[in-house]
Amino acid sequence: MVSHGSRGDLDELFGRRSRPAGPTGGTAAPGALNPELEFLVRQLADASREAEQLVGHLSEQQFNWSPGAGRWSIAECLGHLNLIGSELLPKIDTALAEARARAWYRRGPLRVGFLGRRLLEATEPPVRSRRRAKDEHVSEGEQATGVVLPALLDLNAQLAERVRAGNGLDLGRPKVNAFGSVLYKPSLYELFLVAVAHERRHLRQAQSVRDDAGFPKRVGPPPAALPRAGS
Repeated sequence: MVSHGSRGDLDELFGRRSRPAGPTGGTAAPGALNPELEFLVRQLADASREAEQLVGHLSEQQFNWSPGAGRWSIAECLGHLNLIGSELLPKIDTALAEARARAWYRRGPLRVGFLGRRLLEATEPPVRSRRRAKDEHVSEGEQATGVVLPALLDLNAQLAERVRAGNGLDLGRPKVNAFGSVLYKPSLYELFLVAVAHERRHLRQAQSVRDDAGFPKRVGPPPAALPRAGS
């Protein structure tokens, strides 16, 4: 989820073949959550549980340890997600408000466009190509587990709340300027999907740090339990 501003950049961003993202087809019963949106809410809950399991018993040293020059620590992976998420939330709110104001409603299945599918494929782990994040999306300095993890859990709860708020709206119609590209603006539905895929990408990256042979062993007793997702 980094800035791209030329056709060559888009070719790099959308450089792999696409695959479907989530369930398709079906119409929600009156008052029920759309199946595609229910799937997104479950994915966000899964991401929160994964982050808790990954970080819950780490020391501050382990949390901030980097495998080497130019490689992110677990703290930087999660901090990056928090920075991106805080930037996306107001854009999502604006798109939801536009859909309501224009009475863009839809009961049938939500669709992902061609470029949206390619972006999802480029974002989903396993990572096959790496792009440098913008400086403003990189967290700096030592970070506290008890700050970064709760912030990510709260971010996921807020994203899930906005997914639910989009129920019954045609989320394929409002476009969001989320990637700094003048050539492609994802629909709100595509943005939700990419945001969840982006979180999976960096949680896998954080897990690879923890699995690194040089990852430091813990010294001292484990920390007190951190807040659980949704608490």
